[in-house]
Amino acid sequence: MATPRWRLWVARVAVVVALVAVWVVLSRLWSYATADDPAVIGSSDVVAVASAACAQMREAAAAAAVGPAATVRQRVGAVNAQDDAVTTLVARVRTLGEARLSADAPAQQWLQDWERLVAAREAYARDLAAGKRAVLTLPVVDGRPLLDRLNNVGLNCRVPRVLLTP
Repeated sequence: MATPRWRLWVARVAVVVALVAVWVVLSRLWSYATADDPAVIGSSDVVAVASAACAQMREAAAAAAVGPAATVRQRVGAVNAQDDAVTTLVARVRTLGEARLSADAPAQQWLQDWERLVAAREAYARDLAAGKRAVLTLPVVDGRPLLDRLNNVGLNCRVPRVLLTP
């Protein structure tokens, strides 16, 4: 028994539609897989420099830490030395240049957030040096805590505890 022509035509159309659907799904998956996540630093240049600078910052911050029995002057000196380590991190990453950093969405914001951390720590050190009750208060930026913004950009560069408990 012969198959009516309209059934062959419907089968061919169904195959073409299925192939187009598969192509659309695969192209969407490819677009998603290759898209730049605006919340994650993904540039290999930025990641490499930031990771190396962060490791050096962590070492320098840990080396500058003082114990709870330290004098006010020693504690202020430790905060300043640790802030210098963070400032060096920021400066080292900025050597990549404006164009490279701007090409990776969160890189500039991440560096500004490190500068915000230094500003908060400097205010703490000023209060400590002045004999005031010193409390390290980290800002909230665009509705997100500073620590969350610093720690969640896809880098292995979490804020060391010694920077949070001066």
